[in-house]
Amino acid sequence: MTAVIDALRDRKRLFALAPLMVWASMPFTLGALIGDAVNAADDPFRTAASIGAWAWWFGSLIALAVTRPFTLTIVRLAVPAALLAAVWAALESSDGTLTVVGVVTAGVAVISVFMPGIGDRFVDGVSYGNERRFLLRPPGPVLLVAGPLTGLATVVGIAAGPLLLADERWVVGLIATPVGFGCAYFGFRTLNQLTRRFLVFVPNGFVIHDTTVMPEPVLFTTRELAGLGPAVADTRAKDLTAQALGLALELKLAEPTELTFVTGRASSEDQTVRSLLISASRPAAVMTVALERGIPIA
Repeated sequence: MTAVIDALRDRKRLFALAPLMVWASMPFTLGALIGDAVNAADDPFRTAASIGAWAWWFGSLIALAVTRPFTLTIVRLAVPAALLAAVWAALESSDGTLTVVGVVTAGVAVISVFMPGIGDRFVDGVSYGNERRFLLRPPGPVLLVAGPLTGLATVVGIAAGPLLLADERWVVGLIATPVGFGCAYFGFRTLNQLTRRFLVFVPNGFVIHDTTVMPEPVLFTTRELAGLGPAVADTRAKDLTAQALGLALELKLAEPTELTFVTGRASSEDQTVRSLLISASRPAAVMTVALERGIPIA
């Protein structure tokens, strides 16, 4: 309770708690809509939907409270699933008020877990000592196409089989359950890789942790860095953004440095570079921390 009171006095911490607070209200908003939508269904389906919805809500609530990289993946799958459930329930419900409240609340919940800074809060949950971690933006093709499709397949894979069984569609349900769970497992693993792409400020420098472009995390000590700042359009820096959208930062090195870069699924090569392009989810916050830690802003 004391932590909650302190958070209410701190706007930044209140902002960080927004997804948790919105999700805590779901039983009274979206839950009521789902309950109305399944009210006319057969008992087995209604019971299964109710148990599944409560388990989904409670599991997501725990994931929102325990800020870790893998729980970020959970909430960014589970919370958008609420919007899908809200749309389905809206089509089944005849109560206009419940429909509006449920759909709007689900939409607000989705927005809250994708707000800038929320991802950083989760990846920074495993930091220790004087570390600060910042999430990297996902590659453009993943953000726009592959990510949403994989997320949809993961959610459907988890829910489809049990709901078919609850609806007494035994043959299809028995087939869909193991297949769906298998697809969900691989989908979750794939999406969870995005949380393993981050920047880390450590006491003696700066680490790039992104195995999609570099085989191993690389530490740059403060004395090895000439500056960090927004990249210009015609820069010749080595591009490590993986086609991420938005502002890229250019990390300038004090002298030419040989680094190893990924060139294929099982191949890499050494290159000598003077600067690197990185795409942090919050460039201004990254530059602020860099300045605080003695890294020049160029």
